[in-house]
Amino acid sequence: MRQLREGGSDGLLPVPRSEQLARKSPTRRREIFDELRVELYALSSLVADAAVDRARRQRQSYPPYGLARSGYSATRLVVAEPEPFPEGSITTFDALGKAFVDTTIFQLRAAWQEQRHAVGWSLDHLEDLLALFRDAAGPSGEARMRDGISFLYGGLHFGTGVSVQLVEVMAGMLDTHGGFDLADRVAVLQRSSRPALRMAALNVDQVVGAFQGLQAKGTRAGWMKPEHFVLLTPVDGPARIDLREDALTGEGGGSFTYATLGCPARVAAGEGGGSTITALWSWCIDLTRDTGLLEGGREAPLKG
Repeated sequence: MRQLREGGSDGLLPVPRSEQLARKSPTRRREIFDELRVELYALSSLVADAAVDRARRQRQSYPPYGLARSGYSATRLVVAEPEPFPEGSITTFDALGKAFVDTTIFQLRAAWQEQRHAVGWSLDHLEDLLALFRDAAGPSGEARMRDGISFLYGGLHFGTGVSVQLVEVMAGMLDTHGGFDLADRVAVLQRSSRPALRMAALNVDQVVGAFQGLQAKGTRAGWMKPEHFVLLTPVDGPARIDLREDALTGEGGGSFTYATLGCPARVAAGEGGGSTITALWSWCIDLTRDTGLLEGGREAPLKG
């Protein structure tokens, strides 16, 4: 990551075509894909990190929450100059999720344009890598790897949506247990990022199944069930919330694997060594507090 940030394209070889790889031995093909996967996620992480960093730097431009009404959640289009979400307009986690996605997608588009202007070679190389991995992808990975924006959008959309849903279910658990004031709630959530990191680490072909497995059915369809989580209160340490050991299981009860780097937002691209998903998680906690959704006992009805 540091090499790409400081040295640019030096040391990066041209991306081979699928037909060139087909002439290699199976062992060599695996080695090449492993090497190129590192480049794919490194480049993706740099752009993803730039988008989230840009959003956090521009928070004062969209008071009071730093969230921009880009229109994506309603129209799947992104306006060039979005307005801020007015105070009092975000009263449910459903609304917060849409606002967070709107903001992230708007900033991703802007960061992509800035990167294209400043270091176009990195985006060209990223597109070449995606074309190669798309040829080898399964059905669920092909759409995600259609192009650079789609690949990054998938990771950031997932990261924002999962963060909001995780904070919602964790806040509900703290309501149930009682004894946590607002400062306690913030502190517990800040220590409870591991579920988000685990979800972001899953393989592209597995993440949808794992995500659906955590969700409820019926009136709360599409949102996570508290039964999959546990509040840990060790005697010698602070409280935190984590997934139960059997929460992430594949078909037939087998565990999901972490053979790839998963979502590019999980890779540490920031100057301080933090990953983009960690930044999204921290910001989501701030938003939940600032909008009043983290106050104990507050009604926050969700759409089914």
